[in-house]
Amino acid sequence: MPTEATFRFSTYLTLALACVTLGYAQAPMLPEAAGFAALAVLALGALYFIETRFALLTIPAANRLGAVVVACFVLWGAYRVKREIDTGEFANLGWPMLMVAMFGPLVVMLLPAKVARGEKHAGDYWWLHGLALAGVGLAAAFAEEPLCFALVGLYLGAAVWSLSLFYLGRASGAVPPIPDPKAAPVPAAAASGEPLGTRTDFRSALVWAAVTGAVAVPVYLLTPRSLAPKADFGKPRVEIGYAADQMVDLNRTGALKTNSETAFEVTATYPDGKPKTDLNPDQRWRGRTHQQYANGAWNMEPKRLPNLVRTARQSTPWVAPDLGPGQFALAFDLPAKAKAYFVADPIIWLPNQPVPLAGVTDAGEHGWMPSPDGTFYWDPAQRARTRQLRYVQAYTVESDPDLGPGFQIVDSRLDDSLDQLRTNPVERVKEYADQLLADLIEAGKLPAEWRDPAKLRDPKRRLPRAEHHDLIARAFSAHLATTPTLRYTTDLKRTNAKIDPVEDFLFHSKAGHCERFATALVLMLRSQGIPAVFVLGFKGHEHAGDGKYLVKQEHAHAWAEAFVSVPIPAADRHPDGPTHLFHWRGLDPTPGGGDATDDANQDWWHKANSWVGTQFQHYVTDYTPEQRRKELAGFANRLTQVNTLLALVNVIVLAFSVRAVLRWRARRTGAAPAPQTPTRWFGELVTVLSAHGIAPGAGDTPMEFALGAADALRARAGCAGVAEVPIAWAGAYYQDRFGGAPPSDARLAELDHDLEQLRRALETRV
Repeated sequence: MPTEATFRFSTYLTLALACVTLGYAQAPMLPEAAGFAALAVLALGALYFIETRFALLTIPAANRLGAVVVACFVLWGAYRVKREIDTGEFANLGWPMLMVAMFGPLVVMLLPAKVARGEKHAGDYWWLHGLALAGVGLAAAFAEEPLCFALVGLYLGAAVWSLSLFYLGRASGAVPPIPDPKAAPVPAAAASGEPLGTRTDFRSALVWAAVTGAVAVPVYLLTPRSLAPKADFGKPRVEIGYAADQMVDLNRTGALKTNSETAFEVTATYPDGKPKTDLNPDQRWRGRTHQQYANGAWNMEPKRLPNLVRTARQSTPWVAPDLGPGQFALAFDLPAKAKAYFVADPIIWLPNQPVPLAGVTDAGEHGWMPSPDGTFYWDPAQRARTRQLRYVQAYTVESDPDLGPGFQIVDSRLDDSLDQLRTNPVERVKEYADQLLADLIEAGKLPAEWRDPAKLRDPKRRLPRAEHHDLIARAFSAHLATTPTLRYTTDLKRTNAKIDPVEDFLFHSKAGHCERFATALVLMLRSQGIPAVFVLGFKGHEHAGDGKYLVKQEHAHAWAEAFVSVPIPAADRHPDGPTHLFHWRGLDPTPGGGDATDDANQDWWHKANSWVGTQFQHYVTDYTPEQRRKELAGFANRLTQVNTLLALVNVIVLAFSVRAVLRWRARRTGAAPAPQTPTRWFGELVTVLSAHGIAPGAGDTPMEFALGAADALRARAGCAGVAEVPIAWAGAYYQDRFGGAPPSDARLAELDHDLEQLRRALETRV
């Protein structure tokens, strides 16, 4: 039989793991959940040590404790609801999801309250395991990290172990059955009078859990996936990556998690077809531009800029423009789930030349549409959402890689229409920028008469002249990137949550990631009347050989762009042409140029954790039908390769060789001992008693049958002296089957003698 200590330990371990799993999964959304889980684990630990030393609660007392737990939950729930009404912390989640999440703390509070009840029967254990399973199921709905699912795996292993011992305890009578009010009470009896029951069944539980996992994982990977979007519980993941479908929210806090998933692939080739293997390692890949900032977030409303100049022209069929020496082509491959286009920044184009971007479709290459504001767009109506997106870009490296093509102003209302790019909603940012301007003047980097007298009448609020905008923009960017007062970090915190995140970043926390640096620069430039926008995309790549580059989610990056006036060199000026051109200048204020992470400085543990997280996200959280088809095709391709087939042959040969060696060693050491015959002798007792009308009932365990038979024998005349024989036989049976200690020959002879006395007593009565 299983030892009581082992059964108790496995049960408490299962419940504690359920609490830990649920608390860990819900902590990012409900920090109180982690506290409730910690208290529940401490309570379970205390109950584990005092259960065998002191009497636990009676049923009425346990019910009163449950009422107290429910009352505490109601009070906490009321506080949470009022807080949500006041703050709208989970407005994006919705009330139904919040209410579901709030049941997590109730589960972890009820578990120790139920355990505190004394004299538990089988129904109580089923209730505990069901409640723990419900908590783990809720945790799985909120889980986003591999560690949480590792905790789920540990819980499942412990649950299988505990339920195996529960079955043995139920069969041996150590765990009382669910009381039946209509049935007469059955006295409890131990399965064996000798403490030989040492079987824990941990090894068999572990084996069955491993077999189940080995079957479940392939079935999961082969099961057709739903096309419906994943139901997200809790807060969006705070991770490194491009999220084109969400606002850039600087109010988020927490440690950014590395995401090594590939965002898209780029292949660089020269016009003669040779691969370009020296692509700039700091190349920026432009994604989406944000223009409106409010309440700590950049929204996604697309705003077109005013007409600046006639851009590149379309050509049908598309041909690459002539961008000059060093020109090469970039071919982009984006997955179907990509929600934005990415291009090399800046986009190089020339007036009256074909557009530099073209989409690749089944019907050929089609140039993107040029916009009057100098941008390009593509809306391939014939593209199915489940297909990969492909397009090409003509590119070259300019002498100033951060400066985009020049514009001539053709809209007389340009200055007024750019006012939306001068909007700065955070007043203290101007205070920071004004002090920085004063430092530039003191250092001699700006002339004393730097203000534009035509902008404002108040001399103290006059803005810089347009010819100084480029200098000021580069100086502000360099300051943010090099000042020791601001620090780059991926552990996002807020020192003062009552003020705007940018103000908190510049004056209080003084630490943040690329989004905070870029936003601060945009608002600083706007505070000086310099039009600026926030750009979200990627920076950097991994070279995969032969001109192929992988841009991963961990390369996600944010920077700023300023609309500045740059003088035309005298040698390039036309007598009747302008002396200045307007350009979009890319500005990267993040210290070190700021990729989100630096893999070279990470130790093996962080790299391994990053790899596990990427695989988990790829095969679990973001596993799509397209990915399933791709993985199956790749598996089939690898399976047919010569190296794979040779490896399989080697494994088979090795397995047969090991088997042959083991057999040879067995023959040398002699024949293996014959396996013990299963314990069949208990059936002799059943046969003897059944012949005289004492048969086991439906669902009776051997011990329950023996106890009932003993009661029946006591009630029969002349059989009271042998009433204990069935109980002795049941005890020996349990000792043999569950304790792994079969009766000795002397004990078997004693049992046979007692059975013979029982048979004679029954026959004599007849």
